[in-house]
Amino acid sequence: MIEGIFPPVVTPFKEDESIDEERFASFLEFLVKRKVSGLFLLGTNGEGLSLEKEEKIRIMEIAVETVKGKVPVIAGTGAITTRETIKLSKEAERIGVDAIHVIVPYYYPLSREGILRHYAKVSQEVDLPILIYYIPSRTGNKIDVKTLCELAKLRNIIGIKDSSKDVTWFYNAIMAVKKENPDFVFLGGSDALIYTHLMLGGNGAVSAIANAFPEIVIKLYEEFRAGNLAKAKEIQDRILIIRQILKKYPYLSGIKAALKLRGIDMGVLRSPLVFLSKDQLQCLREELKAVGVI
Repeated sequence: MIEGIFPPVVTPFKEDESIDEERFASFLEFLVKRKVSGLFLLGTNGEGLSLEKEEKIRIMEIAVETVKGKVPVIAGTGAITTRETIKLSKEAERIGVDAIHVIVPYYYPLSREGILRHYAKVSQEVDLPILIYYIPSRTGNKIDVKTLCELAKLRNIIGIKDSSKDVTWFYNAIMAVKKENPDFVFLGGSDALIYTHLMLGGNGAVSAIANAFPEIVIKLYEEFRAGNLAKAKEIQDRILIIRQILKKYPYLSGIKAALKLRGIDMGVLRSPLVFLSKDQLQCLREELKAVGVI
């Protein structure tokens, strides 16, 4: 059962925007030592869509070699076509990751039949456990609850990471799917809703903030599971403040900047994404100091 807190692992780049393999391995060790439940590779915060196929393969190889089975490694293999998704998924299987997450195909508007056919073909070709990565604001394609119930019947689709931020959809999906498949995994995909998703029956969260401040997010999860709901809610409120601070800066730059301020330099973002200016980094330093996280 996949449950707990999974950081969508940041990919470190050198100044020339090549992957810094040494720093990546070191960062994985940092996260494992802080007792994350697993690693969610090649997602949005990992700049997965900015990476070439061979780079994605290398990221998976380094993770499997570094982690050595201490925590589950879940790698992103989704692409715009079913054919490309299957090819990368088979590479993930060869490398030995524990599971894959497959984003709903993007750009082209998809019918219900197209979505069902896509996941059915991937399921037929790959034996690894599969998590659906649902982020309609980025893909432009939605999955209704009826369709999710059909997907949950496929032999190795074991769960979903929901980044829709639609609490009503999340609740209705859990009520419908878990009635037939109680082991189906629901991971929340928004730092603002970790507590809410857990209250609604979610199994955990893929938390961007858990890259930079894993101790805080893991503490929320532990307090919730221990039944200390007031304490868990208090931590969620703190996480929301951190999230609001980081969201003020250029897209995806906040997490890497927060890590830099913690002494973990993950380098630049891959163009066309941009990192903080020196003035912005100083402003972020002061804001994070004010909330007591650095």
